[in-house]
This record gives sequence, structure tokens and C-alpha cells, in this order.
Amino acid sequence: MKAKIFACSLMLALAALTGCSGSQSGINRSLGQADATRSLINENKLDAGITSNSYSKLVQAKALKDDGKIEEAQALAEQSELDMRLAIAKSENEMAKNEDKKLEEALRADEERKVLYQSILEKETKK
Repeated sequence: MKAKIFACSLMLALAALTGCSGSQSGINRSLGQADATRSLINENKLDAGITSNSYSKLVQAKALKDDGKIEEAQALAEQSELDMRLAIAKSENEMAKNEDKKLEEALRADEERKVLYQSILEKETKK
């Protein structure tokens, strides 16, 4: 998942470097990137409640493009993609916290076993 996010980030950076704001190709690129990020969200089964606002922004951006309001559409498409990327980052953060919690519990259990084994070893060596 991180590789996919990196690839999307790279595409966004390349789009920014080409300096195509306000142009037809710029809006197409922004909409394409937002759609690609939306696909990542669907693949990773993120909560629809978190991403529904960003999806509605994407739909609005497409409608604005059809109405010829290119700059507004591009801004909304980019905002939509950023919102989706934020949702992905929050999801990854939550997964990392859960993994960290599991590892801390395992470490705590290992430390308790170590203390138990040390006490058994001390009792055995005193005999």
C-alpha cells in the first residue's frame, strides 16, 4: 500500500512540476490522479464514511469540468485527492498503532516470562 501511495505522490509531484494549472490537460491529470487514489481506497476497503466527502468533491469537480469551469474543477479535484490521501494516511497510522500495541503486549509477555525463568533459574542454582 505504501508503494502505491508513493507512486500517486510521485505522479502528483510530476503534475505540479509540469505547470499545467488551468489547462485542459491539467484538469484531466488532476481528475485521473483523484480517480487513481479513489481506486486505492476501494482496493484497501477504507471506510466509506471517511471518504464519501472526498468522493462527492470528485463528482463535483467532474461536473464543473463539464460546465467549462476548469480552474475550479482542478482545484476541487486536487482537494478531493488530498482528502483521500489523508484518509489513507490516517488508516495506515491506525494500522501502525494497532501493530505497535500488539508488539508492546508481546514484549511485555516476553519480559514477564524472562522474569519467571530467571526466578526459576535462581531457585535451581541455590539448591
